[in-house]
Amino acid sequence: MKVFITQPLEQEAITMLENAGIETVCSGVSRPLTRGEFLDGIKDADGVIFVWHTEELDKEAFDHAPKLKIAARRGVGYDNIDIEEAARRGVDVTVTPVHTHTIADLTFGLMINAARKLHHADAFVRGGHWTEAGTWVAQRFMGFDVSYKTIGIIGFGKIGKHMAKRARGFDMEVLYSDVIRQPEAEKELGATFVSLDELYARADFISVNCALTEKTRRMIDAKAIAKMKETAVIVLSARGGIVDEEALYQALSTGKLGAAGLDVFEEEPVSPDNPLLKLENTAFSPHLGTSVMETRIRMATTAAEDVIRVLNQQEPIYSLLKRAG
Repeated sequence: MKVFITQPLEQEAITMLENAGIETVCSGVSRPLTRGEFLDGIKDADGVIFVWHTEELDKEAFDHAPKLKIAARRGVGYDNIDIEEAARRGVDVTVTPVHTHTIADLTFGLMINAARKLHHADAFVRGGHWTEAGTWVAQRFMGFDVSYKTIGIIGFGKIGKHMAKRARGFDMEVLYSDVIRQPEAEKELGATFVSLDELYARADFISVNCALTEKTRRMIDAKAIAKMKETAVIVLSARGGIVDEEALYQALSTGKLGAAGLDVFEEEPVSPDNPLLKLENTAFSPHLGTSVMETRIRMATTAAEDVIRVLNQQEPIYSLLKRAG
């Protein structure tokens, strides 16, 4: 049995696979693969581990991989995999939702950063400008309170719930909108289920934690932003493409929104010409949601465990097909 790994994977996961008698073949490059490299890698593989979400497992790719039994994603985003085609061919698809607390940490930190302009203040101090401190400096970095405000969470999965826990620690009112209402979670976390329109209107902070689908693509557009407070802060760590970046720029640059924090962009790497990068009421990180060593190891070994289970004809733990019914 052979597993193709799209980019270098943590050694702990490689060791697990090899100890299970599985041959591992890694591309050896820390970049997105070309289409040819990817198709060549999976052509005789029994399984594939997607370290990133940049390679497309579509009908053509499935045709090139007749032995494929599992496509494991080290992560939770699976918009690069044709789930219906996988189900039709009997190929399992798994994810690793074991990093949700790590992403929530970054998201909440990015939210505070965007609200308080900490990155700009850091650059100010590093530039030797402390001696200019005083009333002018306070005005220069004027921001928004986070405590005792209202947070609106779009997508109340594991990451959304972790955001709610952190928000409660800041004495925030928690609103959420999801395709499924969750009464038990409401009681546990003190959260209130509302429509998207009500969330837009009431929230001081809007955390976007839903998956990227055709329904959610650019759902945060000019019409949605027009329903928000002019002081609202949007933070996005789910997938670029959920927020319409052009509409976001127009709102931020004209005072129709307070601030934004983005860990992801519609096009990655983000273009240096992206106008959002020129705004001061923004905070960014380069898709770092899971960049914590212990979390990365756990994600990798979770993916490896499901690969081993499927290749040994056992049920995987985190199957998307099983979840989809």
